[in-house]
Amino acid sequence: MYNIHANMSLMQLIESWATTENPFNSTDDILTWIKEKNRDVRVDIRKIPYDYTGDNWHYDQERGEIRNRDGSFFQIKGLQKAEDGRILHEQPIIIQNEIGYLGIICKEFDGVLYFLMQAKIEPGNVNKIQISPTIQATKSNFMQVHGGRVPAFLEYFSNKRNYEIIVDQIQSEQSSRFLRKRNRNIIIVVNEEIEVPDTHRWMTLGQIKQLMRYDNLVNMDTRTVISCIPFSLRDFSYKELSHIRMLFHQEPFYNSVFFGNSGSEINKIYQYMNEVKMLDRSEIRLVDLYSLASWKRKMDEISSEHGAFKVVYCDIEIEGREVRRWQQPLLEAEGQSVFGLIYCVEDNLQKFLIQTKSEVGCFDKIEIGPSVQLEPGENPNASLVDALFTYNYEHNRGIEFDGLFSEEGGRFYQEQNRNVIMKIEKGDLPQPLPEGYFWADFQTLNILIQFNNCLNIQLRNLLSVLDI
Repeated sequence: MYNIHANMSLMQLIESWATTENPFNSTDDILTWIKEKNRDVRVDIRKIPYDYTGDNWHYDQERGEIRNRDGSFFQIKGLQKAEDGRILHEQPIIIQNEIGYLGIICKEFDGVLYFLMQAKIEPGNVNKIQISPTIQATKSNFMQVHGGRVPAFLEYFSNKRNYEIIVDQIQSEQSSRFLRKRNRNIIIVVNEEIEVPDTHRWMTLGQIKQLMRYDNLVNMDTRTVISCIPFSLRDFSYKELSHIRMLFHQEPFYNSVFFGNSGSEINKIYQYMNEVKMLDRSEIRLVDLYSLASWKRKMDEISSEHGAFKVVYCDIEIEGREVRRWQQPLLEAEGQSVFGLIYCVEDNLQKFLIQTKSEVGCFDKIEIGPSVQLEPGENPNASLVDALFTYNYEHNRGIEFDGLFSEEGGRFYQEQNRNVIMKIEKGDLPQPLPEGYFWADFQTLNILIQFNNCLNIQLRNLLSVLDI
């Protein structure tokens, strides 16, 4: 949801996007802070054997799912996608029927908005600490279901109506792993003094973008929140636009943000998605986890020969968390996924290639994804777009960003996926595009992202990288 009263803060956010110098915490200072945190914190995370017959996490025979004693936190159940009585796909799926907070506090210093970011460990992180939002809490966390401490800064978001709201959206998570899982992405601006603990630091948006250039440093939750900032929704004056143009290094991207052709593209994309939603005859059904014929149970994992992931069990001890010691299942990827965002420049306007993507856990059957979205084991030449991307990547053509991003460490074990932004000539792809693919400028995508469950997490992650 876009707050029309946030106009001045949007200008300050653009200034923040263009600012990498920070008188409070230089980028080198932040890197040193993270390094010291990693050095000093005690973390012990081990995969251990488990047959789900214990008192805490266990297989509930009546429900056909893995769950904890209280039935809180999350469950793992079986899912099947079927059409006309024929099973097309089956897998374990995480069910977490609650909406958590992914929230960032902003504050203005000398005309620039700064983001209060957190150094946070998640059990599945490949590198311990990552840069996270001010608050990152499931409903179970902030309701203290597990007996832990109340998350720091929760009161600001509980009283959010007292502050200027820049972003307030319900956005999806990985729909190939979660069933209709969503979180509340929210950014608020406060004016009062804030006592900042050693777990948090003030950063500009430009710094956060810089830090994304380091593998696995800025976490998924930060990426999704900042991707939602509504840069394209305000009507700036000519004078303001003249100032903003000076901040952008590339005119095609500036034009893409503020002078896109959003109306016609949005209509085309929605018409296609609505057609899929209306005509697709497949159904998603939840079944007994242990009834999945292609998934085998072992003492240390639940896996499939053709699965993109497996279910493992971990013993976890982390200092500084709301709960310090616990055990839980996590999903471990069977390799790296590849997510690619292709763009071209046409008539001095940057356009991004997107595709509609239907995944088993989608909240409303289908979302908009990046140009390329390949899970482990999928054919990198399955489509014309995938084949072009793969060829260019292997020959180092047009690559403008290439980095490893961690997935959400609270549910996934050390999963990191390759994210690539690539420039091509529009003529490199056939016209018309393959079915389900569209060219869209940044303004179009920035408008669409203001609607819940429209752009998937993979596309939002790649858009969050784009720099001024």
